Amino acid sequence: MPFYFFFGLLGLVIGGLLTWFFLADHPFEATETPGGPVDPVEVSLLAQEMEADGIAVDEATIVKLLNLHGAYVEGRIREARAAAEKARRDARIRARAAKSSKDAG
Repeated sequence: MPFYFFFGLLGLVIGGLLTWFFLADHPFEATETPGGPVDPVEVSLLAQEMEADGIAVDEATIVKLLNLHGAYVEGRIREARAAAEKARRDARIRARAAKSSKDAG
């Protein structure tokens, strides 16, 4: 009987944490930058900041880097890498088959 108060408080804390976890914008869901067109203002700002740090990077390189990051976030790089790996594997299998047919013949 004397612990009902503490169990009530514990229930309120657990309920609040569950509500926060399921309904709130909690930090476990980090937002990534969306892919898409690169903003020229962002590119020039990044170039200026890099130059201020003593690293000279041209704007074309920054645009390429931002495009690659967008492709990575959207998953296009993983698809391209998987396709390239499949092509390498198929070429390796064909080369082994050609070599074994030469050895047999």
